[in-house]
Amino acid sequence: MLQKVLKLGNSLGVTLPRDFVVKNKIKSGSHVAVLASNGSITFSTNVPEASKYEMIADNEFTQLVKEVESRYKNALDELAHLP
Repeated sequence: MLQKVLKLGNSLGVTLPRDFVVKNKIKSGSHVAVLASNGSITFSTNVPEASKYEMIADNEFTQLVKEVESRYKNALDELAHLP
Protein backbone atom coordinates (compact mmCIF):
# COMPACT_ATOMS: atom_id res chain seq x y z
CA MET A 1 0.00 0.00 0.00
CA LEU A 2 1.36 3.41 -0.94
CA GLN A 3 0.90 6.20 1.62
CA LYS A 4 1.55 9.91 1.21
CA VAL A 5 3.97 11.69 3.58
CA LEU A 6 2.32 14.61 5.37
CA LYS A 7 3.83 17.62 7.15
CA LEU A 8 2.88 17.64 10.85
CA GLY A 9 4.27 20.76 12.51
CA ASN A 10 8.07 20.51 12.20
CA SER A 11 7.87 16.77 11.52
CA LEU A 12 6.67 14.45 8.80
CA GLY A 13 4.14 11.66 9.22
CA VAL A 14 2.35 8.87 7.43
CA THR A 15 -1.21 7.81 8.17
CA LEU A 16 -1.94 4.23 9.20
CA PRO A 17 -4.34 2.25 6.98
CA ARG A 18 -7.83 1.91 8.48
CA ASP A 19 -7.81 -1.91 8.38
CA PHE A 20 -4.54 -1.95 10.38
CA VAL A 21 -5.98 0.52 12.90
CA VAL A 22 -9.22 -1.44 13.36
CA LYS A 23 -7.55 -4.86 13.47
CA ASN A 24 -5.02 -3.70 16.08
CA LYS A 25 -7.48 -1.56 18.09
CA ILE A 26 -5.33 1.56 17.74
CA LYS A 27 -6.74 4.81 19.09
CA SER A 28 -5.36 8.30 19.49
CA GLY A 29 -2.73 8.09 22.24
CA SER A 30 -2.00 4.39 21.66
CA HIS A 31 1.63 3.26 21.80
CA VAL A 32 3.08 1.76 18.64
CA ALA A 33 6.65 0.45 18.43
CA VAL A 34 8.53 1.62 15.34
CA LEU A 35 11.61 -0.21 14.08
CA ALA A 36 13.65 1.35 11.28
CA SER A 37 16.16 -0.89 9.52
CA ASN A 38 17.77 -0.84 6.08
CA GLY A 39 15.31 1.65 4.59
CA SER A 40 12.23 -0.15 5.94
CA ILE A 41 9.96 0.73 8.84
CA THR A 42 8.00 -1.85 10.81
CA PHE A 43 5.11 -0.92 13.12
CA SER A 44 4.05 -3.16 15.97
CA THR A 45 1.28 -2.87 18.52
CA ASN A 46 2.66 -5.90 20.34
CA VAL A 47 4.83 -4.02 22.84
CA PRO A 48 5.68 -5.89 26.06
CA GLU A 49 4.87 -3.81 29.13
CA ALA A 50 8.49 -4.06 30.33
CA SER A 51 9.81 -2.40 27.16
CA LYS A 52 7.54 0.65 27.15
CA TYR A 53 9.38 3.86 27.81
CA GLU A 54 8.60 7.50 28.23
CA MET A 55 9.30 9.65 25.22
CA ILE A 56 11.54 12.67 25.74
CA ALA A 57 11.86 15.83 23.69
CA ASP A 58 14.74 16.12 21.20
CA ASN A 59 16.45 18.84 23.26
CA GLU A 60 16.39 16.60 26.36
CA PHE A 61 17.89 13.74 24.34
CA THR A 62 20.60 16.03 22.96
CA GLN A 63 21.47 17.15 26.49
CA LEU A 64 21.70 13.52 27.67
CA VAL A 65 24.03 12.67 24.77
CA LYS A 66 26.25 15.66 25.59
CA GLU A 67 26.45 14.56 29.23
CA VAL A 68 27.46 11.01 28.22
CA GLU A 69 30.05 12.35 25.74
CA SER A 70 31.49 14.62 28.41
CA ARG A 71 31.57 11.94 31.11
CA TYR A 72 33.05 9.20 28.92
CA LYS A 73 35.10 11.29 26.46
CA ASN A 74 38.39 9.44 27.03
CA ALA A 75 36.84 5.99 26.67
CA LEU A 76 34.92 7.02 23.56
CA ASP A 77 38.11 8.49 21.99
CA GLU A 78 39.98 5.24 22.69
CA LEU A 79 37.20 3.13 21.20
CA ALA A 80 37.07 5.36 18.11
CA HIS A 81 40.74 4.71 17.41
CA LEU A 82 40.79 0.93 17.85
CA PRO A 83 42.04 -0.96 14.77
